[in-house]
Amino acid sequence: MSPPFPSSTEVCIVGAGPSGLACALGLAARQIPFVIVDALEAGHNSSRAVLMQANALETLAALHPQLSADIVSGGIQSKTLTTIDLQERLLFRLRMTDIAAYTKYAFSLLIPQHRVEHRMREYLQGGGNSIHWRKCVSEVKEIADDSQYQLRFASGEVLTARYIVAADGTKSFLRTFAGIRFVDPYTNKEAGPGKNDLSFVVADVRFATPLPANVPSDRIQMMVGAGGVVLTAPMLDSDSPTSAGGPAQNLFRLYLGVPDTPPRSPDVPFLQAILDARGPGSHLTQYPVPKIAQVLDSSRYRTRPALVDRYVQRAKGGAYILLVGDAAHTSMGPPAGRA
Repeated sequence: MSPPFPSSTEVCIVGAGPSGLACALGLAARQIPFVIVDALEAGHNSSRAVLMQANALETLAALHPQLSADIVSGGIQSKTLTTIDLQERLLFRLRMTDIAAYTKYAFSLLIPQHRVEHRMREYLQGGGNSIHWRKCVSEVKEIADDSQYQLRFASGEVLTARYIVAADGTKSFLRTFAGIRFVDPYTNKEAGPGKNDLSFVVADVRFATPLPANVPSDRIQMMVGAGGVVLTAPMLDSDSPTSAGGPAQNLFRLYLGVPDTPPRSPDVPFLQAILDARGPGSHLTQYPVPKIAQVLDSSRYRTRPALVDRYVQRAKGGAYILLVGDAAHTSMGPPAGRA
């Protein structure tokens, strides 16, 4: 049974995605009272980010060393990020091994975001902290001489808190309430549809066997040209990881830049047509284009650059709203990575 919903707390974290969970773990480690809520039924399982960088792993290790180790064990350590053109000539290569003198995580970890969130929730709940699901904020107001905020939820509950952490995503209700501008960093105007918007398809697929040699199974690769990017990121199967570090059953996450609005859930023909036109092997004769045997999940995203003009809103009496994650910024690149 779920624990009873409290009526007050020191900190309320709104949003149980990566940023909200990281904040909760940090507060729990310091024994600071908090409540974490989310409007969803439970954690998501859709295709989103797939890449974690060293500083994210270092942050989690500082809170729970074993958490970081568990996350690393479930992913592929990509030592390089290679970018090639349509003729598959090297444009540039980032060598993560060059930072080995500064971190034990000298790689980009390829692991689906929902698996990282699952691990974070396990450690949070293992410490006796619960996530309150199906709690959508419907109203916020300042009370008690502006020293607290009162949050009302669509499900009827009311909660007071001195600090609110807004981890509620790009369409943040709390950012709007605080009157914090979400602006295009290039124009300094309100973020909205514009020429810098980019459309992407994100899909988890299994490629047919044999996997062509020009599709690396141990690192991330990006191909650019013909009006879009094709990024391939190998992943481990959650139930059958391989000790050799490669993906089980040719499992990959694809990020495909598209010029127009794609279908809501792109299917095999749609995805295969993009690979045939500008994916690995599409402009060479010595390698075949990888064939998609199965689509496990697919979705579409439209990204635009946006940044808040401030991260904190302070009420006169000393209550605070703090923006984190996608509530505070979005990028114009594919939704592939987490710092």
